[in-house]
Amino acid sequence: MENTDFLENSMKRPNVLGVIPARGGSKRLPNKNIRMLAGKPLIAWTIEAAQKAKRLTDYLVTSDASPIIDAAKNYGAPVPFTRPAELATDTVRNIEVVAHALKFMETEKQLVYDIIILLQPTSPIRNPVHIDKAVDMLWESDLDSVVSVKGPFKKRDPILKAIRNGVIEDYCPVEDPTDAEPFYLYNAALYGVKRDYFIKHNKLISPRQIPLVMDPIHSVDVDTKTDFLMAETYLNYFAKTGRPQ
Repeated sequence: MENTDFLENSMKRPNVLGVIPARGGSKRLPNKNIRMLAGKPLIAWTIEAAQKAKRLTDYLVTSDASPIIDAAKNYGAPVPFTRPAELATDTVRNIEVVAHALKFMETEKQLVYDIIILLQPTSPIRNPVHIDKAVDMLWESDLDSVVSVKGPFKKRDPILKAIRNGVIEDYCPVEDPTDAEPFYLYNAALYGVKRDYFIKHNKLISPRQIPLVMDPIHSVDVDTKTDFLMAETYLNYFAKTGRPQ
């Protein structure tokens, strides 16, 4: 029997909320979200991707820090509130941040969203095409979430190693390494979830997820100075040669 809810969903355009979380307490890379990257604050790259995405009904930046809020507004991002201090600690999960933003926006806009897309500023090379594709993939599926991944990595065992008792060994030995199943890794660029699932289960990721596969360049995730330098190298190169799609 056909899933009538799925068929009805596929015939209409969803209301989609993009949430860009950017708190001010980064420790590994201080002031990370407003650190200048290839001529712009790190957060500006994600703001511009959200602005150019065709599938987002609304988006916002949620932050507790005035310098981040000012930088976001300078690049045209909606920042409709200052995030409460209790939602800006090291232990607060993105789930709580998204729930707060969703409740605020649905009240403010008098609108119920169908999909929520989490866009972390630490993925500056992710582009609007990825956002739009993720929305389409999720809306056209009967699954409840979509996640971005990098891969495939086809040589799992030659790559993954463990040091056991001072000796390098295969992390997960298999009888025939040439026949190992390829693996993928979350790249943190994008998480999407259907609102009903999020409200019911208080989770951004469902047990079964749609994979949005991204190449290693677009998957760069800035958490350390090394990551930052890598992203800057790519972006400066793209400024001269054009950005790959």
